[in-house]
Amino acid sequence: MKIKIIAGVVGACVAIAALVFFHLPILDILLMVFSALAAFELCGVVGMKNKPMMIAATAMAPLVVVLIGHDLLNATGIGLFPVLLGLGLLLVVLMLARFTKTTFVHLLYACVAAFLIPAAASTLILVRENFFWRYGFFNEQNLALFFVLLVLTCAWLTDTMALFTGKAFGKRKLCPNISPNKTWAGAIGGVVITTLINVGLAALFNAFFLQQFRITLTVVAILSLPLCVIAILGDLTASTLKRNLGVKDFGNLMPGHGGAMDRFDSFLFVAPAMLALVQILQSVGPLALHTIGA
Repeated sequence: MKIKIIAGVVGACVAIAALVFFHLPILDILLMVFSALAAFELCGVVGMKNKPMMIAATAMAPLVVVLIGHDLLNATGIGLFPVLLGLGLLLVVLMLARFTKTTFVHLLYACVAAFLIPAAASTLILVRENFFWRYGFFNEQNLALFFVLLVLTCAWLTDTMALFTGKAFGKRKLCPNISPNKTWAGAIGGVVITTLINVGLAALFNAFFLQQFRITLTVVAILSLPLCVIAILGDLTASTLKRNLGVKDFGNLMPGHGGAMDRFDSFLFVAPAMLALVQILQSVGPLALHTIGA
């Protein structure tokens, strides 16, 4: 228990540091490190014996975060697709080179580790950059911080709030064959309470942290509800994968808490969904914002 508490405190300190200095490269670096750890964990937990392919997938993951999150190839005229295709073909070559130790399923997991996980993680950078450049990096960087924070609260608080409300009121199981402890009452409570917390955070940012803009609380609630539901779906999907693989945790990076994938499974679903919702709202009109005096 002591080790679990220490690991939790260390993890919380890292998360707080990432939020405080989120406008600096620290957030990008942490996402790169997470992607590499998650890729390594996934390749290991599926029993991948092709070490070169495992190493390549782990090395590709942080690179993909940077390529997608910052669109570094745009200025070169090469484009992202040719590079990703080349990396994918490298994994195929490594599979063929050691075909006696590799199954096609392992290649698919390597692609998930090298491309899908970091692509999902990189969307948090895209959410941040969207607000930096659309609404002004220097004028309202706290605006970007709120929407980054919104992703994390939906990903992490939903499950915690669901746990408390489920213990208090839960009777009917949500998915007993996948996650026996989850209940319908807990899921509903987690979604509702997290949404209310997010609305409260928006009000707090309006009052103390924003100068030029104000966040519309109704739209924050509209964003939070589907994101919290998606967080639950992400957690259930990760639980399904672990059951299929016959493991309790993806790794042991944080004793008592599991590995990187265990802590960020919902995040990998919520962050891309957040970016999609932001882009949809911005395409139909002003996004949840109004200027002071407007």
